[in-house]
Amino acid sequence: MMRYNFLVLIIVCGFINMLNAQMLITDADFDATNPLDCATIAGGLPAGGATNFTDGPTNYSSNMNDTIVFCPDLSQGSKVGISFGTNIGFEWNVDGTDTLYVYDGNSTAAPLIGSYNSVTDPSSFFVQASWNNPTGCLTLVFVSDGANEGTGWVANVSCGNPFQPFEPHLEAYINGVGTDAINPSDTGYVDVCFGDSILFIAKPDFPNSFETNGFGYEQNVENCSFNWTISNVGQFTNDSLWFTPPARTGYYLDLRITDVFPLNDRITCKVRVSQLPNFTGTGPMEDTVCMGMNTSLVGGVTATDTVGIDIPVGSLDIGGVFAELTALPDGNGVQYDSDIGFAGFGDAVITSVNDIEQLCIDIEHSYLGDLEISLTCPNGTSVSLVNAYTGAGEMTAGGCAGGGVALGNDTDVDGGVPGSPVWTYCFSELNATLGTICNELGNTVVNDYGNNSIDPAGVYLPDGGFTPLIGCPISGPWTITVQDNQGIDDGYIFQWGIDFNAALYPEPEGYQNSVVSEDWQDHPTIISGQNDTLLVVQPDSPGYSYYVYEITDDFGCDYDTTVALYALPQPIIFSDTIGCNLGYFVNGTESYNGGTWSASDTAISFSPSADVENPAIYTSTPGVYTITFTDNACNTAVTAEIDYPPYPYTYFTDTTLCNGVIYNLTAPNTNEYETTYQWVNGPAGETISISEPGTYTVQMSNICHSGQDSIVVDYRLCDIDAPNVLSLAEGSQNSLWYVKAEGLASFNLTITNRWGNVVYECNNSDGTCYWDGRNKGGLFVEAGTYFYIIDATIEGGEELQKHGFLEVLR
Repeated sequence: MMRYNFLVLIIVCGFINMLNAQMLITDADFDATNPLDCATIAGGLPAGGATNFTDGPTNYSSNMNDTIVFCPDLSQGSKVGISFGTNIGFEWNVDGTDTLYVYDGNSTAAPLIGSYNSVTDPSSFFVQASWNNPTGCLTLVFVSDGANEGTGWVANVSCGNPFQPFEPHLEAYINGVGTDAINPSDTGYVDVCFGDSILFIAKPDFPNSFETNGFGYEQNVENCSFNWTISNVGQFTNDSLWFTPPARTGYYLDLRITDVFPLNDRITCKVRVSQLPNFTGTGPMEDTVCMGMNTSLVGGVTATDTVGIDIPVGSLDIGGVFAELTALPDGNGVQYDSDIGFAGFGDAVITSVNDIEQLCIDIEHSYLGDLEISLTCPNGTSVSLVNAYTGAGEMTAGGCAGGGVALGNDTDVDGGVPGSPVWTYCFSELNATLGTICNELGNTVVNDYGNNSIDPAGVYLPDGGFTPLIGCPISGPWTITVQDNQGIDDGYIFQWGIDFNAALYPEPEGYQNSVVSEDWQDHPTIISGQNDTLLVVQPDSPGYSYYVYEITDDFGCDYDTTVALYALPQPIIFSDTIGCNLGYFVNGTESYNGGTWSASDTAISFSPSADVENPAIYTSTPGVYTITFTDNACNTAVTAEIDYPPYPYTYFTDTTLCNGVIYNLTAPNTNEYETTYQWVNGPAGETISISEPGTYTVQMSNICHSGQDSIVVDYRLCDIDAPNVLSLAEGSQNSLWYVKAEGLASFNLTITNRWGNVVYECNNSDGTCYWDGRNKGGLFVEAGTYFYIIDATIEGGEELQKHGFLEVLR
């Protein structure tokens, strides 16, 4: 018996020593064949405070190069983690010339997580095997040099099951059939027609779960929770959701998946509902036409144009208004909740009381003193908006007893229908113009039912302020809670909403449907335009003709409209014509019961009036005018253009030419109408050739008018002027030698030195020759006297020769 007890003592003591033993960097590896016993080593992930790993029994020595592998027992834990520190009772003192290398795997071939010493990480750090490392192992290599050493480390090695990242995925099936409708997958759009239902199915992938790897914790659809939020609709649970959009708009859908750890992840997609096209512009350009008259049905889509169809822009709503009536019946401490699901804000949180710019509630209640109203954000934090009750069972302490007044446009009839119109009360710290409602009990008005009620004008401070909401996520359910603490009185919440700071909202997103196919159904009176935006029809009998236009949009939704055209005989007026002398005399008009003339320009007048069938039509200004005759019988308008030509016009500027020049003088043609030209004592046409001074006159005429203009032409002697100095000095204003001439037909310049050698030649019809003092070899000539010879011909054919000398200065 004594021996048995001694054996037990040895075993117990050995177990205790194993628990307290320190693992050394020089120890044998804890590899997959000899893994860590996660159940017996101290701490968790990260370490809880016990230490079990050190560099050695004393300070580490110089010139160390030691490696150790830590692998977990995968039946107990999936990842190894190690905590190093100085500020949690551990020790970490590794000289900056020495380094501890940590690799993410079971050998040094694995990726390097980091290189550490007291310079890179002076106080603490934590390393853990990543999820790209299925072994869960860490490999440590410690290298010291011979220069300086620290005291080493006392750390904690632990292993266990950390949270397992998973991949949220989402699929959607329109009306429950077909292929996944989210485009692009997971986070894209589901485009539907109004009335379609969508089956959303959560399809998370768990690559790190026990079911996949054989270690870690169980992670599957069955043990996860699913929270769906659809903007302006509400919140839902379960791993699938049927959603029928209640309006033609866009919706943000936010799915939050939470596993048993609990780890959560989110995925968001968007639903876009096809917008109802407006066919107001589709139909006949005139709803009544004269019999036999063509008209156009507006409506069509081409590659460059869309006519007759106006598809409004859809929007994706962020935030929401609770649109359903919530009754607040008599209660004694009973709470009534009204939720709004906000989605589309991503990970945005409230960072300031000003982020909630305003909260507004459409509400009524017959006795304010019964009520406490609070706001709760998605993480469960609540603040008081109105605290008008004081007494047993109060939701928030310190109420004001309500002052014996009503809230809103209440009828004061218990169980009755709500009052109308609804009153709105708004709360804000940023925009408040009043104190809290409890501080403004005297701010009352008589409502439409004769009851004294809190005045809805202005913005009230929330009773508890918005400061406690700092840190709240925006996406998710926000809840208004009303606690009715006494019987007798009742009321309603009609709707409510929150305006967040505009900076918190994502960029506004809209969507625009487009037409992918369209046509007019066949009709015997359609004569052309089936492939255009204007369909030409010609009713062949009086009465109504009906035409059906149908389209399919890019969401695959079909729409159509039916338009009617009523046919009556049409009037007949003149065809497009010319009106000379700013007038035109109408004749030959045919109409039923007369009609009225009109024009789009106030320059047009009708004589003796616009109501006679054949008036004279005058204008005060030349131009082309559209004239309309509207038939009294069928109100059909027919048009024609009258072109009132202006007087012909040209403009000359008197000029001077060189003697002997033969010049082709052309009358500037600025006339919009065909015009004939005749030169007095000269040829017909716009151009006359002249060679002597005089006055030249051209006569012009168009279809209605005539006119003339003249030009005076003088001649003079033309000559050549040449300078006699060229300075090659730097900065000289005479560094180029050139002649001044005009009216030349040809020009030849030769410059020679005093020995007759040619240093420069130039042939240019307009005399633009510039000599910079360089010879033909490109070198500057010497200072001295040079000679020039100019042979030129002026435009009149006269030959000129000029020669002289010039001085080149240096």
